[in-house]
Amino acid sequence: MKEETRRSGPGMFRTLITLLLFGAVVAFLLGLVNQVTADPIADHKEEKTRTAMQDVLPSREYSEILYEGDPLIKTVYRAGEQGWVIEVTPSGFGGIIDMLVGVDPSGAVTGVSIISMSETSGLGANAARESFRSQYVGKTGSVKLRKQGGEIDALTGATVTSTAVTKGVSAALAAAAELMQEGGQ
Repeated sequence: MKEETRRSGPGMFRTLITLLLFGAVVAFLLGLVNQVTADPIADHKEEKTRTAMQDVLPSREYSEILYEGDPLIKTVYRAGEQGWVIEVTPSGFGGIIDMLVGVDPSGAVTGVSIISMSETSGLGANAARESFRSQYVGKTGSVKLRKQGGEIDALTGATVTSTAVTKGVSAALAAAAELMQEGGQ
């Protein structure tokens, strides 16, 4: 017969307390690191967004305007007389793609910039490449992938990402058209 060993009593209690203390210390340290890095991360994202705004539609000033419509639209900026910079957040294969789309007063895309994404390296992450993003420049109305009857070539092996970026650009174009009808704010 096998002898059964059972842990109980003071040894088990000591192990439990040790694990609880260890967990509490780790949680405290993670919270501390989060608190220390939160502001620098926010500052970095803000700087990256400002740079991307200049890339998609150069302007001397940008003013955030109220837009309530498509839930893909995160923020809309009026770029002086040059048009709008619209931040959109479509869902890609790896999660949310945070991107900016510049739209001029004629309703044409002036540029697309990816601020952040978690797409697969070597596949969906190629959406950040200029060769892919430049396909959208000059497009108006509703933008579609070639396989859906449009003019945009999807990334090989990354149809979900390509569809998400295209959906984001189309949402930005629709928001700009709506703003133009309302008088541009």
